[in-house]
Amino acid sequence: MFSNTRGLTFDDVLLVPGYNGIRSRQNVTTQVETHGRTFDLPLISSNMDTITGLRMADTITDLGGMAILHRFMSIDDNVKEYQSLRHPKKTGISIGIGKDGIDRAEALIAVGADIICVDVAHGHSKEVNRTIRTLRDKHGDNILVIAGNVATYAGADYLAAAGADIIKVGIGSGSVCTTRIKTGFGVPQLSALQDCRKVDRPLIADGGVRFPSDAVKALAAGADFVMLGGMLAGTDETPGESVAKKTADGKTVQVKRFRGMASREAQEDFMGNMSEWKTAEGVAIEVPARGPVKNVILDIMGGIRSGMTYCGASNIKGLQRKAQFMEITPASRVEGSPHAIGRLTE
Repeated sequence: MFSNTRGLTFDDVLLVPGYNGIRSRQNVTTQVETHGRTFDLPLISSNMDTITGLRMADTITDLGGMAILHRFMSIDDNVKEYQSLRHPKKTGISIGIGKDGIDRAEALIAVGADIICVDVAHGHSKEVNRTIRTLRDKHGDNILVIAGNVATYAGADYLAAAGADIIKVGIGSGSVCTTRIKTGFGVPQLSALQDCRKVDRPLIADGGVRFPSDAVKALAAGADFVMLGGMLAGTDETPGESVAKKTADGKTVQVKRFRGMASREAQEDFMGNMSEWKTAEGVAIEVPARGPVKNVILDIMGGIRSGMTYCGASNIKGLQRKAQFMEITPASRVEGSPHAIGRLTE
C-alpha cells in the first residue's frame, strides 16, 4: 500500500517572498514562550554526547536558547553536571525508557531538574507512553515533558495523549543517522513537521537542518524550536578535545569527533558492545574544529531574522501564518546556490 502523500524536505521547497512592513530585521522577535518559560532564541542544542555537555549547555542558554544534556553517563555524573549549570531552568535532561529512565529522571528531579526529555529513536511506542505517564502521574504539572521522536500526526497525537508537553519530530533525518538506509523507514522532515503540527503541542524540529535557511523553513512549517547537532559539531564548546590530523594533501588540521548515538562506537562505549540482534543506525565521523559556537548561532539567527522579514513576519507565529511554500526543481536549487564560485574572472 502506498501513501498518497508526497514527502518533501527542505531542499524541495522555497518560501515565497511577501509584503514586508517591518523597518529592520532588528525589529523582529524570535522569542518562544512555552509553559511559563521564555526563550529568546528558538534553538536547542542536541542531547548527543559529542554536542551537549556542561560547557555547551551554559553557552547556548547564555545566548538565549535551550540546551538538553545527553544521558550517556552515570546517573551520579548526570546529577553533578546538572548541579553545575548556570541556567538550570533553561536546560533539560534526557532519559531513556523503563526503570533506568525513571531512576535517572527521579534523581535529577530531586536536584531541581524540571525539563525532562524522554528521548528514543522511535517515540510512537508503548514503553515511551508508559514512561511519560509514570512521570506525569507522580509529578503532575511540576515538570515539562519533551518526548520523541516521531514523524507523523498519529505519533505526535499519541505522545500528546500520554502527557507530553512538547513533541520532538524527526526520524532518519539527522546528519549522522543511518536509520533510513538500514531500515527503509522515515518521513522527509518538512512533511513530518507539517503533519505533526496538526497536534496542539509545540514542536521541536530534530534533524535535517544544515543551513540557516533550513531553520527558517522548519519554523515556517510549524516548529517552535529547531534542534541543532551537526551544525554545532566541532565548535569549541562541544565535549572532547580537538586533535591534529593530516589531510590527504599533507596539511595539518584540528578535528573533533561527532557521532550518532545509535552508532556502533557510541553503543560500544556506553553499552559495552553492540548486541548481535541490533544494527548500528548512526555513524561516527571527524569534523574540522570550528571555533566558538556563538559565531554559528549568530549566523543562524541572522538568517532567521532576515527570513522573517521576507514575508513580513514580526514573530515566529507570524512566520508560520504567512509562510507560502513553493516546490522547486533541481535547476532551481542550483540557481539559488552561489553558482559563480569556481569560475574564472577576467
